[in-house]
Amino acid sequence: MLTLPIIIQAGTDLPATPNYWQKGYSHNREPEMKLRYFALALPLLAAGMSVDAAPRLSGVKQQSTVEQYASILNNHTMKNIRYPARAERKRREGNVILRITIDKSGQVKDIEVVEESNYSSLNREALRSVERSNPYPAIPANLGIDSYSFTIPIRFKLNG
Repeated sequence: MLTLPIIIQAGTDLPATPNYWQKGYSHNREPEMKLRYFALALPLLAAGMSVDAAPRLSGVKQQSTVEQYASILNNHTMKNIRYPARAERKRREGNVILRITIDKSGQVKDIEVVEESNYSSLNREALRSVERSNPYPAIPANLGIDSYSFTIPIRFKLNG
């Protein structure tokens, strides 16, 4: 079950505050009246939400598909990373951030190094991991796009 928060924004057209909240009204019934006022406002809020709820729900579904696909691509790349032997011997660690663009069939079209590590062996291995990962899983058809770019941080860290 999907639950959506009810958000009341400034400028929302709601009925005027009922007279029973004005000065002189018995305070012992105030919570009951607030509940009634809220109950009266709910259909108005629901009507306002029903107009645009479908696009938001499909946006949530598409976002979920994109997040799942991005996770698949990251895992696919991570399976193909190898720690360079020379860097391991010399106890070198670092981070490399790549921006990868693939076509709808999953073929790598472009690799951009967003951030390099201080060691060329780690930078080369990050690029090789993308080459070994090629082709990537195809772009899901329901996304309706011909190419997809994603950024992946690759962290080379030794244990101990």
